[in-house]
Amino acid sequence: MASSSMAFGVYQAQNSNRLRMRFSAPMRTWLPVLACAMVFAVESTSYFGSDRTSAPLLRAAEAIFGYDVGLHWNSIHHFIRKTGHFMGYGAFCVLCFRGFWIQLHGVVSGLSRQLKAHGLAILITFLIASADELHQSFLPNRTGQFSDVLLDTCGGAALGLVLFLVMQATRVRRLASQETDYRRKAECAEAAA
Repeated sequence: MASSSMAFGVYQAQNSNRLRMRFSAPMRTWLPVLACAMVFAVESTSYFGSDRTSAPLLRAAEAIFGYDVGLHWNSIHHFIRKTGHFMGYGAFCVLCFRGFWIQLHGVVSGLSRQLKAHGLAILITFLIASADELHQSFLPNRTGQFSDVLLDTCGGAALGLVLFLVMQATRVRRLASQETDYRRKAECAEAAA
């Protein structure tokens, strides 16, 4: 007969593994989103205002393209910063989509799951961009602009749309491949009969 400490030890080990897996799955799902949001929080400080990023970026641009780039630097710097907004929040939206896609597994399926995950991802992108701009409005060398919120949300929607189209194309291709395989099997079965 086994001792009670041995039996409870096995039971406790099984429960701790289940508990660890129960909490590690959401961490793996949402940790990239949290990390990206932390990057936004750091970039939203006064240390990353345009007055502080202009000089280092200008030196890098002059090293790559020559000193003529300085003639139009204000426009180029503005373009670099806005492109960073667009792409950064686009990547954030894709990470949010991934999190919701995993989270909605088994709850909703098919196109409905995909649309819900995209909608929630764009909503979270809008909310985080709004919070970021609100925070920047309180800093002396930053400005909080609703146009940046719209740019960030458009970046999320654009990359979300690209992801949506890629997923739909992959789904159509997979269904066509399955149909082709089914036809081949049916033709082989007819030939064998």
